[in-house]
Amino acid sequence: MIDRNRSLTLQLSWRLIWLQIAIVSGLIVALTYTLYNASVTYIDEDVTRTVVDALGRDDHGGLMLRSDEALDKLMASTPGLWFAVTDEHGHRLAHGDVPVAYRPLVTSLTELEASEVHANSAPYALTMRVYVADTALGRIHVIAGGAPLSGPGVLFVKLIAYLGWRMMLPLGLVTLIVVPWLIRRAMAGVAEVAGQAQAINIDERGARLADGSVPRELQPLVRAFNAALERLNEGYDARDRFLIGAAHELRAPIAIIEARLEALAPGADRTRLLTDVARLANLAEQLLDLQRLGKDVASLEPLDLVSLCREVTADVAPLVVDAGYELALDAPDTPVLVIGDRQSLSRVLTNLIQNAIAHGGGQGSITVDVVADGGFAVSDQGPGIPVEERVRIFEPFYRVRPSSKGTGLGLHLVQEIVTRHGGRIDVVEAGGGGARFQVRLRRAHPEVPVALRVVATEVAPTN
Repeated sequence: MIDRNRSLTLQLSWRLIWLQIAIVSGLIVALTYTLYNASVTYIDEDVTRTVVDALGRDDHGGLMLRSDEALDKLMASTPGLWFAVTDEHGHRLAHGDVPVAYRPLVTSLTELEASEVHANSAPYALTMRVYVADTALGRIHVIAGGAPLSGPGVLFVKLIAYLGWRMMLPLGLVTLIVVPWLIRRAMAGVAEVAGQAQAINIDERGARLADGSVPRELQPLVRAFNAALERLNEGYDARDRFLIGAAHELRAPIAIIEARLEALAPGADRTRLLTDVARLANLAEQLLDLQRLGKDVASLEPLDLVSLCREVTADVAPLVVDAGYELALDAPDTPVLVIGDRQSLSRVLTNLIQNAIAHGGGQGSITVDVVADGGFAVSDQGPGIPVEERVRIFEPFYRVRPSSKGTGLGLHLVQEIVTRHGGRIDVVEAGGGGARFQVRLRRAHPEVPVALRVVATEVAPTN
């Protein structure tokens, strides 16, 4: 199976090398066809090399043929073989019947360099090769004939052996070095587009990839990606419109139900119903907060977390007391300035207190702590939340106990609002048991003017 995840550079480089091999092989075939002709004969260089390898010196310093298996086989297979050998000192050695036309060349063989003569008619007696080699015996000159090789296969192999590596080695090296460099230059725009795609997040729905910086062949892919982003944005916008409309529509019936419950006689049922309706009202308002912050209708500004927590605890105190709890606020005497939207953070705290009412066991105390480093926490004395569930409770529609009351959206919306403020929320075990929800927000330094505005970026709720 083809590995389609391999490097494009390597794939192109190797495919180009194979193409070069095919081209060079074709050129050698064409050259073989051009050089070869049925009426032309060639003397193989191995013939003259075998003769040179069998040379030695006699007792007088002259040339002699040593016993050599390769030479014996050559002579046995080619009875018409002839050759003459001369060294740089004028010593000569001959074997076979040297053609009359070449006998004058034997006396001046040291003046000849490597060359060939091809006969074009039978019996091809004039086909010969001059071979020159530097050996241990000195510089040797050989003229040989009588052993023609006329097969095209031999010529092709010889050309491959001589030309193949001399052509393919430099071509292969150039390909492996130059081609990757050229591809990197041509694909430089792809890295730029990849960086743009990496930077895209749900906060920037209008972001698009620049198709003009990539090669023309990749532009359809970039345009298709941009079209997919556009469709996603349209889907998100439709969902946002639905959530806003649903939240607005819920306000009226929730207010009517709350007013009718207020008219009922005090009692446990009335308290539970009011608590549930308050949670519904808070969820609807949080949905509106998410969309409002996402659309940049509001801006974040420095606010005092101490005063905010005092206002919220005062507002929900009757609800907490009616549910059977005590409510305590532990806050510094000096302001704690953070960057945020007052209305949204008020609902975050309200939701956490309502969550403590619903899951605190119906007794004990609910404590709101404001910390000087820019955050607040809500603790209860209920059964707490198992460690393995503390991450999942922020997932939409997830509940620790499926039979428990609630929609499973409250904590998810709280987390989304806190995230949009650039903060984080965690749940740990409270000091006396129970659950403790800790919210950390961005600090606002006292010297920062109130007029400063930090625009909230949009983060869509997780579906």
